[in-house]
Amino acid sequence: FSSMSPKSRFTSFDVTCMVHDLQSKVVGQRLTNIYDLSEKVYLLKFAIPESARESCDATNKVNVLMESGVRFHSTNYDREKSDMPSPFTMKLRKHLRSKRLEGITQLGTDRIIDLRFGSGDAASHLIVEFYSNGNVVLTDGKYSVLGLLRGHQFDEDVVLKVGEPYPIRYTTKSVVGLGDSGSSISAEGSNVEEQQQQQQQ
Repeated sequence: FSSMSPKSRFTSFDVTCMVHDLQSKVVGQRLTNIYDLSEKVYLLKFAIPESARESCDATNKVNVLMESGVRFHSTNYDREKSDMPSPFTMKLRKHLRSKRLEGITQLGTDRIIDLRFGSGDAASHLIVEFYSNGNVVLTDGKYSVLGLLRGHQFDEDVVLKVGEPYPIRYTTKSVVGLGDSGSSISAEGSNVEEQQQQQQQ
């Protein structure tokens, strides 16, 4: 991915590969801060303890660059940051900063990732969409939306907005016949939807 053009838009396969790459680099590490580099580009900074640096081939920090609707990847380089964080960035910091990244998964077979921070009642999810215009959505542990870059009306009764459940059925698609790898990825979207249904009962 180091040779990719900065404007290259990730395919579903790219998302799958990068999720696997980040699972070995930042899962289990604490998020020290979040910065907005532009309206759609965010930098997540993780602190890597010395005991874990050799295993993940990292320095004392690993940054994850996320461009909504386009790409995400790790980087060891700092970028020029905004002097004044946006209100959305401030909300991300409030709910995610200092929490441990417990997992990162691809939802459905489309270009969506779910980063789970913390556990139990303190869990939060950062969902990033890399198709169309993209989106960044912050939810609580039950996938109720706490903040987002942009709202969207999926159906007459289904809208993506603060206070509503993240509409996993409308943001992912299930592709049959991809083998074990595709089936496991597709199952992630189904698991989220099952969790939402159980919590609403």
